[in-house]
Amino acid sequence: MTEQPSGGRSTATRHRRTKRILAALILTALGIAAAALSERLLQKRLSVRNVESGEIYCSVPVQTGDQLVFRWTHSFEHIPWDEYYLIQKDGSFLLKTISVAGFGAGIPAEMDVHYRYEDGLIYMDGIDSVFPRFHWIHSNTALREIDLNGNCLLKGEDMPHHKKMELFVE
Repeated sequence: MTEQPSGGRSTATRHRRTKRILAALILTALGIAAAALSERLLQKRLSVRNVESGEIYCSVPVQTGDQLVFRWTHSFEHIPWDEYYLIQKDGSFLLKTISVAGFGAGIPAEMDVHYRYEDGLIYMDGIDSVFPRFHWIHSNTALREIDLNGNCLLKGEDMPHHKKMELFVE
């Protein structure tokens, strides 16, 4: 007659049960790791790169609805010019608002949008123009910074002067 430990289970039964629990824990851990990796691979990223060299100056995760702001100094008027965009589901950028300290050369003054005056700036709201990505020849004196959700991503001096730059979401 075989003696059974307390609880009426044999050693072999306990061993099989332990193996099943261990296998379930391993499968759960693998599932969680696969989900995290999949989410990371599928997550959209905003990147700024040098078109000629391919050097990446910034690459950060973004979500639909995040706000991107370009902060410029107008090259002729030398006044602040800020552009406010929302990141769209397809990775494009929806221009919502432009703010400027005044009007002058190249500053749109006759757009059919809502104008408001606040804190010494003129805001043009409801522009709703879509841009798939941005290309520019960088100027350390014109671009003050690029912000994402209120945080500075890059300052103008973080990128080389007079180089072709690209900002995009993938």
